[in-house]
Amino acid sequence: MNALYSSFWGEGKTDERFFPTLIKRVLEELLQACARGEWDVETPIALKSEKDGFVASVLDVAQQSIGYSLVFVHTDADAPSIAQKALPNKIDPALKAVEGLDENQACKYVVPVVPVTKTENWKLADVEALEQILGVQLDRPALGLNKSAENLEEYADSKNLLQNVIKAAAEQRKSKHSLSPNVLDDALAKQISLQALNRFSSFRHFLDGLKKALIDQNIIEQDCSPSFMTP
Repeated sequence: MNALYSSFWGEGKTDERFFPTLIKRVLEELLQACARGEWDVETPIALKSEKDGFVASVLDVAQQSIGYSLVFVHTDADAPSIAQKALPNKIDPALKAVEGLDENQACKYVVPVVPVTKTENWKLADVEALEQILGVQLDRPALGLNKSAENLEEYADSKNLLQNVIKAAAEQRKSKHSLSPNVLDDALAKQISLQALNRFSSFRHFLDGLKKALIDQNIIEQDCSPSFMTP
């Protein structure tokens, strides 16, 4: 049995609660369907960096990840498209910088995780999972959750929308206390539908980068995809 070890670096503690568990699920599905041989997937290890700026932080984390198969790095797109800001200003310069390192200096298989527009947009991808976790049936039209996948992904005020959803659920339960962000992030990372996320172009961009990194290391077959990637 082979073991796949990876690391994760995000821009905040919320990202560390949500993404490593979600990424492990994606890796397990991908390797189960497409791996060469049998693999055991470990949850990505959340790393810290004291460097200033995105590129310097990615370089630092890649250098900390010697011996790992993958390095996942997160940033929000802060725009309706990854190509507008994140790719030219952050991702492409960071990947180019890592390419310049020697093989024995770092893990050079860096996979960007770039939600459009914020991480909260991904958390809103599966309304059914939200309802199960919150224990209510939400009034989707009233809350603005009856959007197409494209409109939901690009919704500019996703943080406020998610807060309104949590508040509305507490009111329906007639509870004085809303579900804590820690509990919600952990539950969503475990329960959110990967097929629902796959409707988002930013999630598919993440999958493309992940598949390429695994193919380049001869870990998975080239012409293969897990079932959640099938329309």
